[in-house]
Amino acid sequence: MSENQASAGSPNGESLKEKLLRGSVLADSNAQEAIPILEAVQKDVVAVSLFSQNETLEDVSTKTIPFLALEHLLAIAYTNLPASPGKIVERKSNILKCCDLWAAFLGRLERLEQLTKEEEKEFHELLEETDISKPMPVPNRDIKIAKFKAQQEAKKEAQQLKALRERRGRMGMAADEEVDGHDEESLERSIFLKQLELQKSDALEQWASSKRELPMIEMMVKMEEERKRTQKHQGGPPVQDTRPPPNSGKPLQLTQVTKSATGQLQFNRSEVRSKVFQPGWNQPTMSLEELGEREYHEAMEREERSKLAEAENMNKPRRYKELVRDGMEDNKELVDASAKLDRDWDDWKDQNPRGSGNKHAMRGDKNF
Repeated sequence: MSENQASAGSPNGESLKEKLLRGSVLADSNAQEAIPILEAVQKDVVAVSLFSQNETLEDVSTKTIPFLALEHLLAIAYTNLPASPGKIVERKSNILKCCDLWAAFLGRLERLEQLTKEEEKEFHELLEETDISKPMPVPNRDIKIAKFKAQQEAKKEAQQLKALRERRGRMGMAADEEVDGHDEESLERSIFLKQLELQKSDALEQWASSKRELPMIEMMVKMEEERKRTQKHQGGPPVQDTRPPPNSGKPLQLTQVTKSATGQLQFNRSEVRSKVFQPGWNQPTMSLEELGEREYHEAMEREERSKLAEAENMNKPRRYKELVRDGMEDNKELVDASAKLDRDWDDWKDQNPRGSGNKHAMRGDKNF
């Protein structure tokens, strides 16, 4: 598809490019609204044969580069769909659809030779792992640090390119004038390619995370199927008494009649609370399906908190040797903060020399 086709308007006056931008914004904030928009864009892209199997990245025009990430944006929207109670099978279907979309997105980038050797290896490992009941291995710390560092560097470069574009706009430069080696066309293309690099990294991470989520979902689906089979063999779910309970508020009264030693009758009245007739053990407050859903949501929340905490810890000031260990020695702000920490530590050691707190060393005869 040409650039004019990408910018062509739909019946409601909105171009494909504008629809793609609106869908990408809504993918995180309102997935239910984003999905039909992105699926409509996908249908139009297929109808006009935007991309071919034998083209290279140089053959893709600058204005159509954002459409390469269409499947990734659609997968993000499906991932962000809220998991409705009692609809775990629907959640499983959505996650499997996301995996297919990421496979299509990364497969196209592989054909365009936009994956590194490490990314190709990770892509094929995810592609070949078809057993959804088998847990995915968790990447080690060094790999996670390297990926985080690469993502931060790519984000920084993308911000610099966007700042350069804003500067060109403020200066009112012509399209063919160059600033820092970029005219308007090459700068726009560099921005789109850098965004595609970030989306590629995010797709690999999100795909692996979804693969790790699937075994939990599969377990919950089996629990639900087992519950339904049990109910079927027992003649359906237990019928509950829908009659309203008596609302007198008065406890049950018992009258005990005994005879005294003199032969007179004695009447002893006692009140029996309703709780006396309850079983002596705790009753279940939720079904197995509800328990599974709660544990699933808690596991997802723990994973999200872990990711946020890890990202925050990576940007916290620490000793310079720790920055070197984590591969963050190129971050100027953290290096400046680490220099202050190192100075404070050196000052503390100067004020508290080794052995100064050992009071026992001051005891005894000074002549010996």
